[in-house]
Amino acid sequence: MEASSFGPFLNFSYFAVGSYIVKSLLDRVGSLPLHLLYSTIEVHSHDDAYSYLLFWLTKQRFNESKNRLIASTSLSSGLEYFGEDSDGEFDDMLDAETSTDTEWKASLSNTRQLLWSPSEGTHFFRYGGRYLALTRQIEERGTMLYMRTDKLCISCLGWDASILKQLMLEARVEYSQKEKGKTVIYRGAKRAYDNDFYWARSTARPARPLSTVILDHEEKAAFLRDIQQYLHPSTMRWYSDRGIPYRRGYLFYGPPGTGKSSLAFAAAGFLGLNVYILDLNATQLTEDALAQLFQALPRRCLVLLEDIDTNEVTSRRGGESKTKRKGNNKISLSALLNTIDGVAAQEGRVLVMTTNHQENLDPALIRPGRVDFQIEFKLANRNLMMQMFQNLFGDALPSIDSYREGSEPDALLLAATAEKAPLLPVADHAVGVSESPEVDIEKLAAAFADKAPEFTFSPAEIQGYLLCHKNSPLEAIAHVESWGEKTLEERKKKKKDKDSASETAKKGKKGKKEKESKDSRNEDGKESSSSESESESSDEENKKGPGLQ
Repeated sequence: MEASSFGPFLNFSYFAVGSYIVKSLLDRVGSLPLHLLYSTIEVHSHDDAYSYLLFWLTKQRFNESKNRLIASTSLSSGLEYFGEDSDGEFDDMLDAETSTDTEWKASLSNTRQLLWSPSEGTHFFRYGGRYLALTRQIEERGTMLYMRTDKLCISCLGWDASILKQLMLEARVEYSQKEKGKTVIYRGAKRAYDNDFYWARSTARPARPLSTVILDHEEKAAFLRDIQQYLHPSTMRWYSDRGIPYRRGYLFYGPPGTGKSSLAFAAAGFLGLNVYILDLNATQLTEDALAQLFQALPRRCLVLLEDIDTNEVTSRRGGESKTKRKGNNKISLSALLNTIDGVAAQEGRVLVMTTNHQENLDPALIRPGRVDFQIEFKLANRNLMMQMFQNLFGDALPSIDSYREGSEPDALLLAATAEKAPLLPVADHAVGVSESPEVDIEKLAAAFADKAPEFTFSPAEIQGYLLCHKNSPLEAIAHVESWGEKTLEERKKKKKDKDSASETAKKGKKGKKEKESKDSRNEDGKESSSSESESESSDEENKKGPGLQ
């Protein structure tokens, strides 16, 4: 009887002791530094490596074997104010490619493709014959301003992190291949969460061929030779051995629409440089932010300062420039000069400044050492107009019918679009080059240049006119004279209206000044008459004597 009642008590005691032992062991195991058993690489969303890894995960079709995903239309993490433009780099991943429904593809042409990335939490995948863990942590905060920060961690068992480094290197290579043949453009922007300036990725354009920039052949060749020699690997050592700062500056000046910015972008694409554009007129840009932006530049890049004459900081000192321009008063000329060519200025970059009025710039800004090479862009001459004509009409304009015969997705897409929006019929007198193969394009270009006046229109105006007649070079030749006369008449009218408005403004200011002067004289007259009357009354009182007062 006693033994039977004592048995459950022993069982309970064994259970309690065992539970205590298990708990103690778990506590001991939990306090062990388990992070020493595996290797980890962390990537934060504010760094470019985040885009490398996320792009690699997307290209590896991470969504095929996972059921917890995030659908997005760009690689941006939400941290920056400006999202990253995909620029069509995921065209081979379109969902529409799995279908032959052409109408559906046409409807998707106005939307951005979906990108699949791992959601928050831990995911396991296989790479290089080993199992790796990917952990994504997302933090969202902000009431008035929404911010989202991401952190990606890739881990593997063991102390050897070489497999993780190999993965990151592969991601970097694939990301760089995505931008091969493109010119990536960055702009100086202000971050929303800490108010610091940084270089925000704006877009990536296909590299512009140098042949499309119409400029004097000798000047263009001299510019390219100079910049290529500067960027040669041995040039940096040459500068260093002679104690010369490794910097190079260029100034493009001339009327608007003559191709200054176009040459800068074409040169960047030809040399494989990214373009960093900075607006000195930004109201929130300070001297410290300007220095910070230039210090953050990579060693090989092209910095573009467009229309630098529009900022009053860069204008001539001493009142030589009569034109008053709006600018950023937070930046002084000395700060700008020190940023460009100071002791702590960044080296290795190519600086290109464009201006419409070189005469308005301060000489200290364009002295040798800050600006080493200058190119003047002029209005279109005969040779330039012939080159533009041949460049535009040298090849036949592709027709919609040619796409109907193709089998590529883009061809089907254009064909489907054309069925819904047919092209307008071409006029009877519009004859294209493709319809008249015997026509000599050089003779047509010479005829066009003979009818268009030299040094009158900018290349941008000539190109705009030619694009209006891109289906018929003969029509472009026939109407160029009337177009030129009409354009000149519009210029005279605009100039006349501008002069009239300026004269009216001057008369208004003059009348206002005369009125203010008249009012001032009237007030002075009233004061003088008042003082005279007071003196007269005082004299009369003095004559009466003290007894009569």
